[in-house]
Amino acid sequence: MPPRIYFDNSTTTRPSEKTISKMLPFFCQQWGVPSSPHMMGQELLPSIEESLHSIYQLMDAKETEGFVFTSSGAEAINHVFYAVYHDVTRLTGKNQFITSNIEEAPGMMTVSHLEEWTCVGKMLKANAAGQITAEAVSEMITPRTALVSLSWANGLTGVINPVADISKVCKEKGVLFHVDATHVLGKLFYHLDEVAPSYMTFNGDHLHAPKGTGGLYIKEGVKCSSLLLGGMDQGGKRAGTLNVPALIGLGEAAKEVLDSRDLLCTEGARLRDLFEQEITSQIKGSTVFFQNQERLPHISAIGFPGIANEALLYALNRKGLYANIGGGNFQQIGLVLMASEVPETLAHSAISFSFSRETTEEEILKAVEIIKDCVIALRKVSAQFFIEA
Repeated sequence: MPPRIYFDNSTTTRPSEKTISKMLPFFCQQWGVPSSPHMMGQELLPSIEESLHSIYQLMDAKETEGFVFTSSGAEAINHVFYAVYHDVTRLTGKNQFITSNIEEAPGMMTVSHLEEWTCVGKMLKANAAGQITAEAVSEMITPRTALVSLSWANGLTGVINPVADISKVCKEKGVLFHVDATHVLGKLFYHLDEVAPSYMTFNGDHLHAPKGTGGLYIKEGVKCSSLLLGGMDQGGKRAGTLNVPALIGLGEAAKEVLDSRDLLCTEGARLRDLFEQEITSQIKGSTVFFQNQERLPHISAIGFPGIANEALLYALNRKGLYANIGGGNFQQIGLVLMASEVPETLAHSAISFSFSRETTEEEILKAVEIIKDCVIALRKVSAQFFIEA
């Protein structure tokens, strides 16, 4: 049985045991509905308030500001776009929605859908450093722009966008700004009031929370109509019976993420740097992308020239090492890198590795051995193929 080394934490993370334990009583013992006026509902409120407090702390938000608990990051992003369409576009005629060519599927697909409703989608282009710049945003905004929507950091490359500068541009031009913080929460120190987004979203299962959790932050004074109608749940912002166990789980995960943030930001960066150093010293020609850019501490994108990344990913999977080349919510990593002027052949040799607070140095060193063996074997096959051809 090969080892199971999970380096795909940008896709999802293992729910923590403490989080699962905290959720269990709310399935079978405290199973009421919090909107009920009787004790079965009201007894849930202190636990819900405690969870919300932890989530606000994780976001670095004031509890007077809005928050909607959602079933995913994708739902939260959809909520933003359709609320802006309902609250701004219909009333003002501002129908331009701006995102970027390196975004994940929820934002890009929602823009595409809004184009069917006579909206105009615009795609910012990443620069050679893998970033979306404030200057590019400023140049693209017009008097008809309703929303700028960007990821705080890319989940495949780890490159961080200058969102505080972008937010200032949007504020100066009177445009709403949405940032997706899925890959940043718990991995980066920041002050939310310096970024000052109109909306911020995240996916809970990247925080060692249960799947089916997410969140939408709404800046005080910003309107955000409900995406789901049918009652006054969550202050009328999202209809449907509140999934109390999931919210409790997200709150507990938020606590743990805050407690471990120092560790992930320091030890995570050390392990990432060790991983990259060992790979580049042991595997000829390997290329670490955006190594000199401001990156998240837990993500490394590396190219292995002479090998197709699909073949390498398959070989790694057979050896029990799990990584990522895109797909699902992500674009293919090759397309993301090509958008930043990486040559096509090199871009399509790239693999994204993402670590967590559970990653150990032993796993890092073992993974390097596995990758080295697979690269050598695949390069031999590739060389033999070209000789025979």
